[in-house]
Amino acid sequence: MKTPLAEISVNGRPVASIFNERLISVTIVDKEGVTSDTISCELNDGNPFAMIPRKGDQISASLGYQETGLAFFGTYILDNPELRCLPYGMTINGKGANARDELKQHRLRHWDNRTVRDIVSEIASENGLTPVIDDEVSSHAYEWFGQQDESDLHVVERLARRHGALFSIKDRNLVFAGKGTGRSAKGSPLTEIVATPADIVAGTCRITFAHRNRFKKVKGRVQDRNRAKLIEIEVESDEEGTAEYTLPEPFADEAEARRAASAKGDALKSETIRTSVTLFGDPSIRAGAPFRYSGVRPGVDEISFIIETATHRLSKSGYLTEVEAKLRPKGGAGSGGRKPGSNGSSSAAEGDTPSPGAPAVPTIPQPGGVGSQ
Repeated sequence: MKTPLAEISVNGRPVASIFNERLISVTIVDKEGVTSDTISCELNDGNPFAMIPRKGDQISASLGYQETGLAFFGTYILDNPELRCLPYGMTINGKGANARDELKQHRLRHWDNRTVRDIVSEIASENGLTPVIDDEVSSHAYEWFGQQDESDLHVVERLARRHGALFSIKDRNLVFAGKGTGRSAKGSPLTEIVATPADIVAGTCRITFAHRNRFKKVKGRVQDRNRAKLIEIEVESDEEGTAEYTLPEPFADEAEARRAASAKGDALKSETIRTSVTLFGDPSIRAGAPFRYSGVRPGVDEISFIIETATHRLSKSGYLTEVEAKLRPKGGAGSGGRKPGSNGSSSAAEGDTPSPGAPAVPTIPQPGGVGSQ
C-alpha cells in the first residue's frame, strides 16, 4: 500500500511534509476553464502556535505518494484564514493565482484585420502571460473586432465561446485550446484517464443521461449590412434531438456564425451525458483531461468524457480523487489511456504522446436499451 504525501508551503516556507503532526487534511479543487481553482488546508495549532498567515500570501501545493513522488498542483493566493481555539486549529484557504487585476479592467478599443490568435496573444502579452493557442480555434480573421467597455477576461471568454475553445489561465499561461483536446497549462496533451472497477470507490459511480437537454439544431444570425437585415444560418447538433436553439447575439459574417453555432451545438451535446465518481487518489487526474470507464458496464465503457472538475482530498485516512465529467465534444484528440494510479509520480501538466484519435462520441442510448443484452 502506498503512503499518501503532501508538501505545502506558504511564501516558500514548508508547512507540512509527510503527514506531520500539524497537517490534518488538504483539499484541492481543479476546475476546467477560467474558473478559479481552490485549496483548503486543515492544520493543528498550538505547542507552539503557528504564525497566522496574511491575506495575499502565496500557497504552493504538491500531492502524491511517498513511494512514487509528488505532482505540483500550482500556486494559490491565501484568502481569509480561520483560527480555532480550545482545541486549537487553523484553516488555510486559497484561490488560484491565475488572473492579474489588469485582466479585469474594462477597456474600449478595437482590432482591424486580425486573427483570433493575434487578439488573444496580444491580450496575454499585455497581462504578463504566455499564450498557448491551438491553430484550429484561432485562425478566423476579423475585419473588425471590438472591445466595448469590457474586460480582457470577458473578451477572451467571448472569443472562446464563439470558436469552440476552452480558455484557462494556469501557471502564468493563457491556454486557448479546442474543447475536448485535453490540454495542460503548458499546452501539452493530458493523458486520458481510464477508470476500472479496481480504481473506483464502491457506491460512488454515477452516469446521468439527460434526454430532455437534446437540441437537433443550433441557429445563428448574421448582420447583412448591405440589405440591413439579419440572415439566419443553422448547423446540426444532435440528430436525435427535437428542439432548436438560437444564439442571442448577431455575428459579423457567416463563417463566424457557423463556428459559434457549431461550438454551441457541441457544448449542448456535452451536457446530455454526465458522470461523477470517486477514485483512489491519483495526482495526475486534472480538469480538462479525457476520461472513460473500462470494464464497468456495457453502454458506459464506450462513452468518452472530459473531466470538468477534479477534487483531490488527502488526509491521514487516505487520498481520494473525486471526478465530475461531461460527454466529450466530437473531434477532441487525446493521448493514450492510462489507469488511475498506474504512475502516481507523473504530473498531468507534462502530458504524454497523443494517440491517433479518440473514441467517437456515442449515440445516447434510449431508455431500456443500455445493457439490455
